[in-house]
Amino acid sequence: MTSVSKIKFSQCGFVKGEEDKKIAVIGAGPAGLSAAANLRCAGYRVDIFDKMPEPGGMLVFAIPEFRLPKKSVFESIRDVEKMGVGFFLETEVGRNLRLAELLEDYNAVLVSTGTWRDKKLNIRGEDKRNVFYALSWIHTYMSYLLGYSNRAPAELRGKVGIIGAGLTAVDIAELAALEYNAEPIILYRRPKNLAPARHLVKHLESLGVTFIENVEPIEIIGESSIGGIRLARVKPTTSRSEKTEIIPGTEFELELDTLVIAIGMEPTPPPCLRQIGVELNHDGSVKISEDYMTTLRGLFAAGDVAHGPSNIGLAIRSGKIAAQKIAEWLRRNS
Repeated sequence: MTSVSKIKFSQCGFVKGEEDKKIAVIGAGPAGLSAAANLRCAGYRVDIFDKMPEPGGMLVFAIPEFRLPKKSVFESIRDVEKMGVGFFLETEVGRNLRLAELLEDYNAVLVSTGTWRDKKLNIRGEDKRNVFYALSWIHTYMSYLLGYSNRAPAELRGKVGIIGAGLTAVDIAELAALEYNAEPIILYRRPKNLAPARHLVKHLESLGVTFIENVEPIEIIGESSIGGIRLARVKPTTSRSEKTEIIPGTEFELELDTLVIAIGMEPTPPPCLRQIGVELNHDGSVKISEDYMTTLRGLFAAGDVAHGPSNIGLAIRSGKIAAQKIAEWLRRNS
């Protein structure tokens, strides 16, 4: 169930002319790769730094093969490498790389570290065994599948509740059905026709995935391990921006063997940004101006770390615009 044949990080495919300026990109996900490719097209020297053992970010480590063939991703990354972009992997700001050094050694630095932290429900029982967070689980799954980790993911067996109806939620529902022969049940607080992954609902239902609409989780029940979940019905909404309202007296319990919480992700900028005076927004994303620059001169941000969780196309577009803004700034300040 994928329409992706090959991802294009840049349309130029060649370097126009060599510039003496060089740019560092932190994060080799779709936004970072797009920015690097477009900056390289403009002739700038570009190096990408990423904490993973393979470039690609969530394209590689958070999206299963049936949704996005890895061959197409790796081919697209090789195209960027052929353009002369440098890659420094297993290199993380704050661990074995200092941002201050990048700001000193490069003419501009772009942060594109994405959204690698799961949102929590913050309800009782969330710490029980067999309760997992979607991004953490699927990252473990993909790392193991690709041979980068010896740690196998926890098996999704029996009745698997999945809270949320976004792309990661439906990916896990499909994996649970196909790989583990489980009984996935998607629990969504809105009508399924409002789900971010609504275009996949019929396909999932054909695999035996059940949808329970218009419900809010109240408590995860059981002893040390999950035994089920207490839910409450909510009044159906007509948009995803509309606040949900619990209907009094509608609480009920659903037996589960496993629960996956897939209610979204939060931006993960390098922790040191605040220490050097970079402002963040209330949601943890990096505050940027119209030219994609942060509150620190010469430091830019793009992709989900600046705009919040989005999708591949929007992240690539953000990286492209950031590259244009960086190039304009470098020309003005040359």
